[in-house]
Amino acid sequence: MDDTIITTSRLILRYQRKSDIKFLVYLWMDEEMTKYTGGPRAKLDLIEEFRNIAEDPEKIEYDLWPVELKSTHELIGHAGFIPKEIKGKEYIEVNYYIDKIKWGKGYAKEISEALIDYAFTKKKFDKVIAIINLENEASKAVAKSIGMKYWMNVERSGKIKSVYVIRKET
Repeated sequence: MDDTIITTSRLILRYQRKSDIKFLVYLWMDEEMTKYTGGPRAKLDLIEEFRNIAEDPEKIEYDLWPVELKSTHELIGHAGFIPKEIKGKEYIEVNYYIDKIKWGKGYAKEISEALIDYAFTKKKFDKVIAIINLENEASKAVAKSIGMKYWMNVERSGKIKSVYVIRKET
């Protein structure tokens, strides 16, 4: 069964498998990894959520999917799309979470570029956003490097966050 969603020169984005649960729980329980996204999640909640997803990984159209290295199939992250409401309107947000031991290698940029291309060519979106904590300079740099532009600040979960946007070229 081919569960690949996107491939790049170095990465594979694919649907979740049961064997991914341990890595995903580790990723989402890491304090540094989740610093700008609400902090570490509860282990039992994560296990339950990832088990449910693994039962039918294609059930939810927009979700985060495991990112692995093409050369070794080592899991290195979680990336994808999440619907978000801003000022009463729904948008699709690109998300990229790369394991901190793999930071600085360009993987976030690489998978984000591929996701944006997928959003515009396969899903026919006209725009994609990224909601970024004001202090998260690394994510802002990734967003800018893939052509996203600052759009506005919004309040989310009691915090002001920056919204970046990229629009499909016509």
